Amino acid sequence: MPLDTSTYSLALLRLDGRRWNELRRMHAQISTQPTADGSSYLEMGNTKVVCTVAGPAEGRRAGGGGGTAGDANAMVQVEIGIAGFSGVDRKRRGRGD
Repeated sequence: MPLDTSTYSLALLRLDGRRWNELRRMHAQISTQPTADGSSYLEMGNTKVVCTVAGPAEGRRAGGGGGTAGDANAMVQVEIGIAGFSGVDRKRRGRGD
């Protein structure tokens, strides 16, 4: 679909052609990994996120026994894995790159 420039100046567009108040295209799915207890996929622009959930699992106690029915406390353990290329710290590239 061609952009109607009669009502909007090209100088006000972003490099990818969006106006200042337009968001990037977004795509989301749930239950994307059949072996996980829960999973999702989210894509917005060039950012892609995959999330998987495994559990719940029976916790381990220091005494070696399981929890009792009267326990009022719970513990949630979260592990986050981030790919090495996807961090927020960026390496400065040389002029030849």
